[in-house]
Amino acid sequence: MQDSIPEAITVKKGRFSVVWLIPLVALLIGGWLTFKYLHEKGTSIQIEFASADGLTAGKTKIKLKDVVVGVVDDITFSKDLQSVIVMATVEPEMRDHLKKDTRFWVVRAHLAAGEISGLGTLLSGAYIGMEPGEDGKRKKSFKGLDKPPALLINDQGRKFSLKAQSLHSFVAGTPIYYRRLEVGEVLEYSLNQKGSGFDIEIFIRAPYDKLVLENSLFWNASGIDVNVSADGFSMRTESMVALLQGGLSFDNLASKDAPQAETGAVFKLFASREKATEIDYKRSDQLYRLYFDGSARGLSIGAPVTLRGITLGKVIDVSLEYDLNDSSFKIPVTIEFEPDRLNIIGKESPHEEVPTTSDLVELGLRAQLRTGNILTGQMLIDFDMYPDASPMTAYQEDKFIVLPTIPTSIDSIKHSLIAIIEKIGNMPLEEIAVNLNGTIEGVNTLVNSNDVKEILLNINESSVQLNETLGSVNTLVNSSDVKEILSNINQASLQLKSTLAQTTIVAEGLSEDSPVYQELVRTLRELSGASRALRQMAEYLERHPEALLKGKSR
Repeated sequence: MQDSIPEAITVKKGRFSVVWLIPLVALLIGGWLTFKYLHEKGTSIQIEFASADGLTAGKTKIKLKDVVVGVVDDITFSKDLQSVIVMATVEPEMRDHLKKDTRFWVVRAHLAAGEISGLGTLLSGAYIGMEPGEDGKRKKSFKGLDKPPALLINDQGRKFSLKAQSLHSFVAGTPIYYRRLEVGEVLEYSLNQKGSGFDIEIFIRAPYDKLVLENSLFWNASGIDVNVSADGFSMRTESMVALLQGGLSFDNLASKDAPQAETGAVFKLFASREKATEIDYKRSDQLYRLYFDGSARGLSIGAPVTLRGITLGKVIDVSLEYDLNDSSFKIPVTIEFEPDRLNIIGKESPHEEVPTTSDLVELGLRAQLRTGNILTGQMLIDFDMYPDASPMTAYQEDKFIVLPTIPTSIDSIKHSLIAIIEKIGNMPLEEIAVNLNGTIEGVNTLVNSNDVKEILLNINESSVQLNETLGSVNTLVNSSDVKEILSNINQASLQLKSTLAQTTIVAEGLSEDSPVYQELVRTLRELSGASRALRQMAEYLERHPEALLKGKSR
């Protein structure tokens, strides 16, 4: 019996095998791990800097608001070797902020007048600062800034421009003050196209930017503003930072009702607060010349020209001339007026002509050198009206109008003293001295003579006798006899008044035509007169009791 050969049985299997799950799962896990690694690794970027000073690969950090957001991986040179390329990786959350306007800069320790920054880098080393961007598409290649930006994108405020003749003593980052409160800073500056001045860009932080009006005044407040002139001595500074580093200041000194300035508005930067507050009057093209004979020590270019203390102009030139005609020195001083500062009033009509300078000179207008400051010795020129001055007129000399002057007060006193000394020198002093000595000797002889002594002795004796007489009169006046006489006179006067009153009563009962009535009336009149005489005599004796001895004085 032959062994039977087993017959294969075909079994139909499914299309998917469990074995294939293992590599598929492994692939998915690998992909996820790769994605997670790449996502958590961050984004690689390139930053170009002029120098790698303080930067170290694998060590230097990238920071945003002092929070680490990246690290430097490698540092290489650019193709032209003019700069360095920093390869860095930033955190994944920064990926959406790597835009066109993203900025990077190197932060190092910085020490300057009034500004100290980056001290933390002395221990930790330099780091790269970052400002996120929000504009445009993502970007991975950037050009780093040479220095930290003065203004960040999120800073609130507005920019303005200033025009200045010179930079004075401020730089980018110099603070700007409003009434000594720091409200902004200088962003940058550049020489204008003509080379005649500087264009300065500034930033005023909110909400202080609303204080910038169309008529705001800006001036240099750097260091200590010291002014020594004929007007006196003044010193001003904004703060210690401005004293060390410099600064600018602005204020609304003209009017606070002006509208706010628009962003980017241009203002003039004045050299000082005094220059900013000066009224910009229209200047005359006409120049005036003054001639002084005395010393002009202390008079300098720029000295004020005043009229009764009010500034009308300034000195623009002081020189010295020697006149061969009379062999004398003269000091010509050239001045300019700002005629708009002199208000003309009292005109009856707008077309009425105002007085000219020549008219004022004929009325007594004169210039005089005066001391403006005793401590510094600075001089100024002061105009005033001198109606009693000698008649003079203004005249034209080349391009100048020459105005008359009068000597200073000191010169007038000096000339008066010289005239007095000359008069004294012309007096015959020796002859006067001889006559005076003779007069003194005669007076001395007369005073010491026996006749004068006898006269004085007689006067003394008469004075003693007069004192005795006055004493007797005083005793008599105060004696009881005189007092009794005055008392009796007063009593008699009273009795007489009583009698007159009784007689008046009797007279009222009589007829006016009877002889008795007529006689009685006459008697009453005589008694009334006698009563008045007694009363007057009593009053006189009370005032002059010495009349009992001497009689009534006439």
